[in-house]
Amino acid sequence: MHNNYPSLDYHPPIAMTTFSRISPANQFEKDLQEVDDFDLGLTAALLCSAQIEIANLQQLHKDLIDVVERTERNSRYWSSRGKSRHKSKTQRLQWAADTNNDDGIDIGSSGSNSIGGGNLKSKFTSWEFIRDSILDRLFRRKYRMSKAQFNLLCDKIREKIGDDAFRIKNTQALCGYTKVAIGLRILCGGSYLDLIGRAYDVQAPKSIYKYFHTFIDWINKTFDYPWMSLLQRLNTNNGDMIALQKLDEISGNFAVDSGGSFLGCIGAIDGIAIRIRCPTKEKDGVHDPGNYFCRKNFYALNVQAICDRQKRILWISPTHQGSSHDSTAWAQTELHDLLVELHDVLKERGLFLVGDSAYPISTYLQVPYPKAKPGTQEDAFNFWLSNSRIQIECTFGEFIARFGLFWRTLKFDLERSCHIIRAASKIHNFLIDCREGTLEDTEFLRNLSYEEVASVEASATPNGTNTEDDDITYPLVTDNNAPKPPGRKDTEFVERRQAGEELRDDLCTTLLANGNVRPRGKRMKYNHFGHAYFE
Repeated sequence: MHNNYPSLDYHPPIAMTTFSRISPANQFEKDLQEVDDFDLGLTAALLCSAQIEIANLQQLHKDLIDVVERTERNSRYWSSRGKSRHKSKTQRLQWAADTNNDDGIDIGSSGSNSIGGGNLKSKFTSWEFIRDSILDRLFRRKYRMSKAQFNLLCDKIREKIGDDAFRIKNTQALCGYTKVAIGLRILCGGSYLDLIGRAYDVQAPKSIYKYFHTFIDWINKTFDYPWMSLLQRLNTNNGDMIALQKLDEISGNFAVDSGGSFLGCIGAIDGIAIRIRCPTKEKDGVHDPGNYFCRKNFYALNVQAICDRQKRILWISPTHQGSSHDSTAWAQTELHDLLVELHDVLKERGLFLVGDSAYPISTYLQVPYPKAKPGTQEDAFNFWLSNSRIQIECTFGEFIARFGLFWRTLKFDLERSCHIIRAASKIHNFLIDCREGTLEDTEFLRNLSYEEVASVEASATPNGTNTEDDDITYPLVTDNNAPKPPGRKDTEFVERRQAGEELRDDLCTTLLANGNVRPRGKRMKYNHFGHAYFE
């Protein structure tokens, strides 16, 4: 078929397409004149596709060359930077050796160093800069202690664990002062979200809690409870006069309000329920978590504690199951066994603990008269015993108000939770010792608003709301304070109870002889246990 197409004036270069390499240009023009419309359209489409493919290949080739060049530039950059960092580190070490600086590089208040005219930034901000940037009043609210008390606490820890473990300066790791600040802030109720970032130069939650547990270990190593060692020293042949003097001093402080009539109390005992998460077999080795579910309808540790008149915690045992009655938890402690062993010595010295009706009476543990009638000498005894026993309730209130971590559920395993409770009680004692002769700490706690602090702590979550039930703040709970139902008692238990009742009668007679009666007040009533209360 003849085609009336004009001859083509366009002659593509030989190297431009695949088809031009195969056929010369003149032959290609002749072939086009002999083809029909369909063949011509197909040939044109193939030519366009081939040209597009070549253009894409050329662009890909260009991109690959750019990637190779960029990789080479990056490799040269990081290689030169690594040499520069190694050279800078060598200069710092040489400078520290030349200046005989035992602490290494001295980090200024801005957290940077100037060596050889350069400005080399430290990895961590110095504690001095963090401390000075916080006002005294805000510092007290954040860490529950003044700056002077904070420095004293750090000095005691340094003296115990050594400067190598504590780290005075931020050289290769975070210094001990900042770790103590992080640990205190978590213990006082702060969220790890408040501590991550530029404030302490810590970026990971795991690092926050690693420093927190390090701080807890430091506290438990640094402080101890000397009260139990005083009792152990009584178990010698002639007794220890120094231990007796200290115990008599504790007894004298309890007897101040009664004019010395209620004499012999060396501590007030009670239990408190600390809320914990449900224990598991994998993490805690607990086969029956129900044993930790207390009668207040939450999982808890039954914490037994003894305090003195100044609200100092003399002894604590936080390892008991939440469902345990106070008397059962008390009977499981080593201190109970020691007091049973010292039964005769304490009876001779007239020394005893005071507790509520949940505990069994004995010569070393006095409890109120059951169902005492108003105006009787038994009622007067109950009043003065309660006057001493109330100190442990005040101690628990101050302890919980100070450490906001216990306002919520402890989300640690059982072993760590017990360590945290012990460490918190030791810091509590440290602050009690610091306020001796002053009202500074007492006035601070009285002015500390629970609602205000709770609202501040809740603001760590989005929109100031808590997204989990475990993050809700809860009130203080003292558990299992009702008398335990009677059961089968052995002969030794009956003898201890009879001896305790005789001592209670003697104390009651002494109070009556000295004219110590219960002060009367308006709207005063009594419950079925004989305990007085106000409407």
